[in-house]
Amino acid sequence: MDGMANASAQQQMVNSDQNQAQTVGTQMQADNQKQQMRRWQIMQDSQTKKFEIQQDVTVNKAKTGDKMFSKWDQYIRS
Repeated sequence: MDGMANASAQQQMVNSDQNQAQTVGTQMQADNQKQQMRRWQIMQDSQTKKFEIQQDVTVNKAKTGDKMFSKWDQYIRS
């Protein structure tokens, strides 16, 4: 009988260890997913900022060209 009780206790410990390992694995997966989502958000924010900067540069170039043309036009007309 002592052997059965000992085996049962060992089986309970094994089950407990497996449950703990599964819990740790689940937590690691959740943390990994959270990190992936954060990286995705950072990438989206970076791409948005790059696009906004490119738009600003394009508009600025066009305005600069218009200013130069206006000054040249004024010079010719004066």
